[in-house]
Amino acid sequence: MSATTGYFVAGSSWLHRRNPLTKLLALAFILLAAFLLPPAVLVVLAVAIVAAAWSAGLLRPMARAMRIPALLLLSILVVNGFFFPGATDKLASLGPLSLSREGLTFGLISAGRILVAFLASVAFLFTTLADDMLETLIARGASHRISFVILSAVQMVPRMQERAGSILDAQQARGLSLEGSFVRRIRALVPLIGPVMLGSLVDVRERTFALEARGFGARPGRTAYRVVADPPIDRWLRYGIAAACVAVIAVAVTGGLR
Repeated sequence: MSATTGYFVAGSSWLHRRNPLTKLLALAFILLAAFLLPPAVLVVLAVAIVAAAWSAGLLRPMARAMRIPALLLLSILVVNGFFFPGATDKLASLGPLSLSREGLTFGLISAGRILVAFLASVAFLFTTLADDMLETLIARGASHRISFVILSAVQMVPRMQERAGSILDAQQARGLSLEGSFVRRIRALVPLIGPVMLGSLVDVRERTFALEARGFGARPGRTAYRVVADPPIDRWLRYGIAAACVAVIAVAVTGGLR
């Protein structure tokens, strides 16, 4: 992973070849379905996302990415299972705490929705180059400033990780030790905070000057250095996904699946 490519995993699968706007619309559909439709849909969405990732050769990177939300999902289950307000159906007791059926059910649904949203977002980031997404949004008439903000948000974490790794290597070369107790390791990481934050501010300043020098705010005569492919199948897919989004909203409003 580099700062320029973000979380993009190079590949030539059918999912990589889809237009970024198509994948962005599909992500919106999955989020709408996960949070608006009944919980039974979560299993179907999760299986579909994992199957799509497997067919695109992204199953291993996606499995590694699961380390990020694992603690959050576990905490949702534990907190809701033991501290759900108004719960009456007790499944088990652990000292003064009781695991309730209502809390466990609510925790599973909440964790499932977050899991589906995370898997869909990761699949989008793994298969979409940030530069292609920027060019696609601008070509569709989106504000170049808003598009650049989206691009910067996608690249922010990789940039900070890359900068923190460089600073950490430099400080270790100067004698910084990361071995020992947990408290000692935390103290050793404190010197990273200042350089990382200052480096981020300097990076923003340099990128601002570079954009101004290249006429970022100029409207007439703008040209793109790259053209993102948009085959007919993507346009038909977007029509279908947009219709599916409307259908999900209509079902949620009318309560058709309740």
